[in-house]
Amino acid sequence: MRPARNRPPGRRRLAGIVAVVLLFGAAGGWALKTLLSPPRDVLESPGYTLVTAEHGTISQEVRLNTSASWVAEAVLANQASGIVTGVDLVNGTVAQPGTRLYTVDLRPVVVAAGGVPAFRDLSQGARGADVAQLQGMLAALGYRPGEPDGVFDGTVASAVRSWQRDVGVARDGVVRQGDVVFVPSLPARLALDPALTVGASVSNGQPAVRVLPDAPTFTISLPDGQARAVRAGMAVDVLPGGAGPWRAVVTAVRSTDGGVVAVLGGVGDAPVCDQDCTAIPYGDRILLPSVIHVVPEVSGIVVPSAAVVTDATGRTGVVTESGEFLPVRVLAGASGQAVVEGLAAGTRVRTPGELP
Repeated sequence: MRPARNRPPGRRRLAGIVAVVLLFGAAGGWALKTLLSPPRDVLESPGYTLVTAEHGTISQEVRLNTSASWVAEAVLANQASGIVTGVDLVNGTVAQPGTRLYTVDLRPVVVAAGGVPAFRDLSQGARGADVAQLQGMLAALGYRPGEPDGVFDGTVASAVRSWQRDVGVARDGVVRQGDVVFVPSLPARLALDPALTVGASVSNGQPAVRVLPDAPTFTISLPDGQARAVRAGMAVDVLPGGAGPWRAVVTAVRSTDGGVVAVLGGVGDAPVCDQDCTAIPYGDRILLPSVIHVVPEVSGIVVPSAAVVTDATGRTGVVTESGEFLPVRVLAGASGQAVVEGLAAGTRVRTPGELP
């Protein structure tokens, strides 16, 4: 074997210089080519993506709390004076003629139907509409006061004494002014004024009885985002817990001092709470979880909403992968998706849509 010969230092330096020159030459050539090449036209890239139309279901719900409370339609005055010795009416109860409301100085106060408030004591010889109202109550209770002609005669006096015996007061045939509270019509859902409690002192003219509607008021406070999406006619499920849901519908969307609220009504002739309105306590505002169906469930061919375009003639459609405009009918839209009619599943469409 021949021993390796060492290259002279000068030749090694020359080889290194040549390698560096070649390296920089190559890099310079690439840089020069890059600088001299025309820039890539970004417009050559499509401004859309392709999405495949598929079968699917869309919907949109808003979950908020419904406020339920009783709002009195009328407030009637007490005509008795003394100390409340008993409270008989359960708030929210549907009262009938003769229903006991409360007692003042151990004397019962009952309810009767009539538009004329009690303004005097009634005894034999009295005449007027208030007498006819009293006769109506006595007749409803089965005491046979004669025809409701507004004349307090002996027949009426006899019926009054029988009634007084049954309610536990002196049988003197005189109906005191404070014995009866007349309500415009009966049966009616009633509640007592919160101040009317056992031991309270009451006087003539003090608010005593509140006439309630058939059902509570149901409203939903809408934040700004939901206020723009919720409209009259939308279905709502109110979830009372343990029962339901109660079916409701948005009857109106109103601006109030506290913001925007949706007012709910029942479906058909039934109230929102249907047969369970007594589950809503009088005097308290309660909150119930609820679902507003902004977009009910709709099934069909689903594409992104951005894929749907309108041409110059006002036709709605989509643009296929090849650039063809296909007319479609939009059935529903929610959460950036649309259900369309007139498009086959599997068709690839441009998103966002670009008119050819």
